[in-house]
Amino acid sequence: MVSIVVKTIHNNKYLYLVESIRTGTKVVQKSIKYIGKKRPITKEEFESMQISHKKEDWILTQFKDELSYQDHETLLHVSKEYSKYVNELDPISNSKEKEKFLSIFIANSNSIEGSTMTPKETFEFLFNDTVPQRHTKKELFMASNLLDAWHYLEKNCDRFPTPEDLLSLHSLVNRGIETDQTLGKFKKNQNYIGDVHTTSFLFVSERIDELLNWIKKALKKINEFEVAFQSHAQFEIIHPFVDGNGRVGRLILNWILLYKKLMPLAISYQNRSQYLSALENSRRGKIEAISQFCFQEYINQYSFVNIN
Repeated sequence: MVSIVVKTIHNNKYLYLVESIRTGTKVVQKSIKYIGKKRPITKEEFESMQISHKKEDWILTQFKDELSYQDHETLLHVSKEYSKYVNELDPISNSKEKEKFLSIFIANSNSIEGSTMTPKETFEFLFNDTVPQRHTKKELFMASNLLDAWHYLEKNCDRFPTPEDLLSLHSLVNRGIETDQTLGKFKKNQNYIGDVHTTSFLFVSERIDELLNWIKKALKKINEFEVAFQSHAQFEIIHPFVDGNGRVGRLILNWILLYKKLMPLAISYQNRSQYLSALENSRRGKIEAISQFCFQEYINQYSFVNIN
């Protein structure tokens, strides 16, 4: 049984999450996590602590491909075809193609989180120094910040990501939006996705470590695309930051793809409802939902005309 107890130390009161364990006729309380100075704890926050303690916030319980071998071959084929296409372009056209992708990725990733800037407006703002009209300062920050975060990703994706990389990405993504109190730091207060529980802030650091360890092992056991897709769903369940979780999560998804020399993915805002549904179904144990969604997004993004 898990509960919260108050401990008084030097006349100050502190909260601890503890588990009561029966050994014979005695009940021993074992401290699980230090919560902080005594304060009100809501029922929802305590439920998040219980869920995380029981590890019910963890869906990556096995290493299993959810897509077929043929699906994996299709993903690899379109990735190689697009890589071949851009590599055969002249340097200026290659640069323009990259700007096109980044405009689409940044505009769509930010639109999923509420921005109203279109890919065209994002392109003009980021690459032609044209400030679009009727957009908030936050939307402009979101665009330029995500470009800076992508540059960080691109500079470092030849190696495996670390927890510090996640913090750096968050610091870049929400620069000028969050304060120094939370920027580039894992959450210290509980957050939710609507009324859905995310990982308790008490367990975030260890869940991130577990996620990165799972990714490292999974890359040796299952398909690389599946590792990127499935780990993305787990990252969003953890929701490790006060804000910016979706944008950082989609960056990490692409870090894994680029780390394995695969083309990146820009999840479309037009398919936002299907995307959120896939994440929710994955949270409920149907991990195949996110793999299937990302598969469809990927092949749609890199479709070519079939010339006989």
